Amino acid sequence: MIRLIQRKLIIPRGDTGSFSIPTLCSVSEGDIAVFSIYDPMTKSTIFEKEIPASAEQLTIPFIHDDTKDLPPGRYHWDITLYCGNLVYENDENDTPVLVSADEVNSYYAAYSPAICEIRESAKDQNVISHS
Repeated sequence: MIRLIQRKLIIPRGDTGSFSIPTLCSVSEGDIAVFSIYDPMTKSTIFEKEIPASAEQLTIPFIHDDTKDLPPGRYHWDITLYCGNLVYENDENDTPVLVSADEVNSYYAAYSPAICEIRESAKDQNVISHS
C-alpha cells in the first residue's frame, strides 16, 4: 500500500497503489507530469515516471515492477509539470528524455524537500517461493 501523509510519501518495496495531488496550474492535452525520487546522498534520481497531466488532479500509479527493486532508504520526491511544446532529447542510450517545455513548474523544489521513504517489506521481493 502506497501512502501519502501530507508531503511524506511511504512506499513499501514491491507494493502497488497510487496517490493523487491537486494540479496546481492549468494544463492542456499533451502536457506531462514527471514524478521523481531523488537520493540526496548520491545526488542522483533513483526513479522517474511520466504521466499525462490532468486538469483537476495528478494521480501517480505504481505497479509491482515499479517498486520491487527500489533500494530502502530516505529520499526526496517531487513532481514537475511540463506544459506546452514539449521538447525531448535522446540520452546516451538513444532513449527520448523530456527536457523542456514552454512552461515548467516543480511542486516542491522551491520549498523544503518532500520526503519519500522506501521501506523493506517482510517478504523479500526477489525470492521465488516454491510452495
